[in-house]
Amino acid sequence: MFNNLIELYTRGDIAQLSSNILHSSSWKQHDFTAYGNMQIEKLWLKSLEQFGFFTLSKKQTVQGKEFSALYFELKNDEANQSVSITFFLEHNNIYIKRLHCIVDTVRLAQLLNLTPEQVIAELPSPDPLFLSQFDHQMHPQSYHARPSDICDMPKDIDQVITQWWSIWQEKHLASFEKIYHTDAQVNIAGFGSNQGYQALRQFQLKLHNRMNRNYCQLEQLCVDEQQNTIAIQWHIDGDYLENDTIKRIRLPITSIIRLENNLIVDEQLQVDWLALCKGFNLSYPFV
Repeated sequence: MFNNLIELYTRGDIAQLSSNILHSSSWKQHDFTAYGNMQIEKLWLKSLEQFGFFTLSKKQTVQGKEFSALYFELKNDEANQSVSITFFLEHNNIYIKRLHCIVDTVRLAQLLNLTPEQVIAELPSPDPLFLSQFDHQMHPQSYHARPSDICDMPKDIDQVITQWWSIWQEKHLASFEKIYHTDAQVNIAGFGSNQGYQALRQFQLKLHNRMNRNYCQLEQLCVDEQQNTIAIQWHIDGDYLENDTIKRIRLPITSIIRLENNLIVDEQLQVDWLALCKGFNLSYPFV
C-alpha cells in the first residue's frame, strides 16, 4: 500500500490505489472526509492538479498490524520547492478502511506560488465539529491516557514515547533533553526543518501560550519494531483568542518519530494549518 500511495502522486496511478479502496472506505484530507471510490478519487485528482508528478525526495514508513503510517516529501526540481504529506491508515494488509492524510498546506502555497488566502479558498469545506465531540477534561482526578494504553510496544520504545507524550500532555519541557539526540532532525509543518530539538521546544511553547485551557488527546498509535519508527495520531483542544473573540478549536496532528539507541533522531510533526484556518475562520499565521 505504501508504494501505491507514492505512485499515485508521482505517476498518477489511480487504478492501482483504487484496488485498495472499499465502498465503505473513508479518506480524510484538509479536515474533509470523503467516502467511497467516487468521492475519494475527486480528492486525488485535485491533489494531482496541485502537487502531482513531482520527484520523491524523502520517505519514512511505519508498518504496523492494523494501523500504519507513511510520510514523504515531493520536490519540484524546477522551482526548488517541496511539499510534505503524511498518511495514517487503518487496514487489513489488503484494503484501506480509514485514512487520514495531512498535507503541509503552508509549503503547498509556497510551491504553487500562492498566498495562504488563495489556498484556503480552494480547500474543501471541512467536516462540522460539534460541541459534544470536545472532551474538556475538567475533572482533575480523571485518568489521562498514555501511549501504552492504546498500543503494545517494546519496553524501551514505550519509555521514550511516554516521555515524549509528557512533553505535550503534561508540559514536561525537561524531557526534551532526555529523549532527543542533540542533532535530531525535526520538521514542523509550516516551519521547515531544523537540526536539534530547540526549534520544536520553542514551537511547543508558542502553541500552548496561544491556546488557553488546552488539552492534548491521543487518538491512535502504531509501531514498527524493525525500523524503530512510531506514528502517533493526536490532537489538541483549546480556546483560541483572536480579535477579542474566544473560539474553541481542535488541532489534528500526526507525528512520525524514528529512534536510534533510545533517542529520537528524526521527527515529522504534521499539521494542516490552512485547513484549520478555514474550518474555524482563523487568520493565518496561527502561531
